[in-house]
Amino acid sequence: MSLVLAVPAASGQVPAGGARLSYTRGPGAEGCPNEQALRDVVAAQLGGMDPFVGGGGDRRIEVVLSRKGRHFLGEIALFDSDGRRLGGQELTGAACGALVEDVGTALAIMLRPVRSARGPSPSPPAPSPPAPGEAATAPEPPVTASPGGAPAGPPRAPAAAPLPPCQPAAPARPGERRGPSPAWPRLQVGAGALISEGVAPAPAVGFSGFVGARWEVFSLSLEGRVHLPVAAEPYRGIVYRVSWLGGSVVPCGHVAWFFGCGLVTAGRVRYLGRVNAVGDASWRYVGLGLRGGVEVPLSYSLAARLTGELVANLERPAFHLRGRENWSVAGSSKAGALHLVASF
Repeated sequence: MSLVLAVPAASGQVPAGGARLSYTRGPGAEGCPNEQALRDVVAAQLGGMDPFVGGGGDRRIEVVLSRKGRHFLGEIALFDSDGRRLGGQELTGAACGALVEDVGTALAIMLRPVRSARGPSPSPPAPSPPAPGEAATAPEPPVTASPGGAPAGPPRAPAAAPLPPCQPAAPARPGERRGPSPAWPRLQVGAGALISEGVAPAPAVGFSGFVGARWEVFSLSLEGRVHLPVAAEPYRGIVYRVSWLGGSVVPCGHVAWFFGCGLVTAGRVRYLGRVNAVGDASWRYVGLGLRGGVEVPLSYSLAARLTGELVANLERPAFHLRGRENWSVAGSSKAGALHLVASF
């Protein structure tokens, strides 16, 4: 869909010699088509002629692409030779490539009427020279008699019909582009690495993945996580390892690139090893926490997500050795993660 800001000022103001083009891909639109792709769209609409070649003309057209939530925004502004803004137009689209096509079409509509109206009119063909021997005299017009008997002279040509007034070009009104409706969520899938502290005897490296649904300002996902085993040696020659496996329900609120989440986590803390009569064992774990982060778009369907979280450990498994507690899950834990997120 499109929003027209000042069509009368933007239409019919570009001179026949073309205009200077300024093309910018702002935050979130770095993966959009480049300037040459936009020029190609405009040239295709104008019969193969690129009105921006050479950067001539007294007017300047500024095009800025940016990302606004799940959609892309294209802003068109027209300036005169003194830098005064004459008008502009805004277009939105779910796909950046389709938005560039819409912007190119709008620019072509803006340029086409003036180029055709102010272009040089074709010259009438020159009369052919008379053949040798022929008299170069114009034929005598026929003479008709008037009611009074006097010759009335040559007949008059019928008056030409008045030309219709020039109408300004209608603004571009591209329809909603392909992609899900804003009322429907997008499917998101992500995977990445993390480092955690507080669940094992020492900082642990792990991996996590999630699948969820993303609306404009809200998302809900299910996440699975595993911490690789961390070794501990409480006494010389006595070594055991601790790992963690669990899942979380993660509701989040989003504002631009930033988001904040609640976290409900459950899993199992696993002990690996054999000390005295104790072999492999696992204990239940439950935690509640908060998460925050930033999601940086890399393209329309791919983003990088950096998160940090703090969790209160409600159930704290403990390991006893030689009749006393040797290690237990801390009262709180924290983690940081980096994910790649794909949206569909």
